[in-house]
Amino acid sequence: MTQVADDDGNVELFAPVGKQRLFESVLSQLETLIYEGQLNAGDRLPSERALSEMLQVSRPSVREALRVLDAMDIITVKTGVGSAGGTKISDKLGPMISRLMRLYMALGHFDLDNVLETRRLLEEEAVRVAATKRTDEQLTGMDKLLAQMDDLVEDRERYLALDGKFHVAVALASSNPLLAHLMGSMRDAVTENLVKAHVEENDWQTLARKAQQNHRKLVEALRAGDGDAAAQCVGQHVDFYDEARLKSKGT
Repeated sequence: MTQVADDDGNVELFAPVGKQRLFESVLSQLETLIYEGQLNAGDRLPSERALSEMLQVSRPSVREALRVLDAMDIITVKTGVGSAGGTKISDKLGPMISRLMRLYMALGHFDLDNVLETRRLLEEEAVRVAATKRTDEQLTGMDKLLAQMDDLVEDRERYLALDGKFHVAVALASSNPLLAHLMGSMRDAVTENLVKAHVEENDWQTLARKAQQNHRKLVEALRAGDGDAAAQCVGQHVDFYDEARLKSKGT
């Protein structure tokens, strides 16, 4: 840190600006183009070689910047010739938030109780809104998912995959895609750190069937436009899994 006096004699503190690695400069420029709306979802990026020439940096620097954006789900990179391959700005949300949530939990930045409480708060509000905004088509989609889940209670992995789709469908009925994405990430964290870690295989089917009953009550509450009843179902649903965790600990 260096002290420098300005023209009026006032002393200010300045920190030297560190040198950016080339790939960080490339990354910064690509991010700026997205922020400014010059690159939009679905746009195709120039080839790695073309970017290298335009930015006057090495291809490894371009490649490293693209790897970072790919890991952040900002771009999709496909091998192939012509329209089948290349790099595009992603037009779909990826699993990055979900991955970070699970890693943060594994590192102890927040625990399962924090996630369960946050999920309850988010989903209770989501279903209250969904009770007034849901469409008949969305309700039909939820019914179909529940019917499929009935046939898969003995297959935990496949059931949980559909369970995730069900809860995202419920959140989407609130007409808030960000809320739905956050709910999906929360649900993934709960599944990874609670269901798979604490629910014994011989307890699974009982828990799944109990959850299915609650799911149907939730859909009926949404169909009836009863937001409070829907929120109550959410609270009960979260409690199912919390009780399973306590049981696994012998408390």
